[in-house]
Amino acid sequence: MVAPLMRVAGGDPKILVGPELADDAGVYLLDDKALVATLDFITPVCDDPFRYGKIAAANSISDVFAMGGKALFALNICCFPSKDIPDGVYGEILLGAAEAIVESGAVLLGGHSVEDDELKFGLSVIGEVDPEHILTNANARPGDQLILTKPLGTGVLINAFKAGKLDAAGLEPALVEMERLNRAGAQLALQHGVAAATDITGFGIAGHAIEIARASRVGIQLKFSALPVYESFYRMVKKGVSTLSTAANEANVEGELEIKAGLKKHQREILFDPQTSGGLLLATAPIQVEPLLQALLDAGHPAALVGEVVDGPARLEVL
Repeated sequence: MVAPLMRVAGGDPKILVGPELADDAGVYLLDDKALVATLDFITPVCDDPFRYGKIAAANSISDVFAMGGKALFALNICCFPSKDIPDGVYGEILLGAAEAIVESGAVLLGGHSVEDDELKFGLSVIGEVDPEHILTNANARPGDQLILTKPLGTGVLINAFKAGKLDAAGLEPALVEMERLNRAGAQLALQHGVAAATDITGFGIAGHAIEIARASRVGIQLKFSALPVYESFYRMVKKGVSTLSTAANEANVEGELEIKAGLKKHQREILFDPQTSGGLLLATAPIQVEPLLQALLDAGHPAALVGEVVDGPARLEVL
């Protein structure tokens, strides 16, 4: 899908980050500042329309933060069925989104709605970034340590809840983290000299780690036992819960992934589980690891040191 985009985007010197490296957002140079542009929308993740709207908005805005940017304004993307939806639901979705937008420091300028068979909601977001301090997936260097700012497992937990296999209490820890903006995490990353980052979303931890490896032309090593995972995840996988994206995410890294940890089948699932409003994966100089980790923890992020960047071909090893 990228090749046609390159024919349109290629060659413009003002495109600082385009589609070629599969980064989190596009970046376009203006003068001493650059614009960050992204959009995303998702189906419901819970049965509370307000929280769904807030999470969908947080998920959309995250790409601006993952690039080291400041969110400026957003437009609603509303794909709403015209039937079988109770009165007030759409208003609650928009109110939840508005809360996240305000929290992000951005403003809402409007949006667009279409009639759809399946409910979907998200945002198109424009931000700004200092061209000299863009967080891209192409700046990781051998020796950098990898910090993850949120647990993994939202894909399976959301599906388990929808299937009636997980109750609201079991989903709640994931909802709390999905509502959490990556704004503070990105600001702390910049303050501690981080140059490479991505947010973990639809391709799962393995897919997004591979994107850093490809773009930076380095190897990535993840320590499986260090990966933070929501408590109910493995129990739900053992009950047969998975996602439609899991197999595709695994296929996406075929030939570039080596699992040395001797994982059981249910354990492998966490590597490919698609995340909604997931955490940041930050490539951090060793001297900054402890200060950054402590700053993230002090800010409420359940951050963990999960791996490192190494010399070698672009591939991922799970140890």
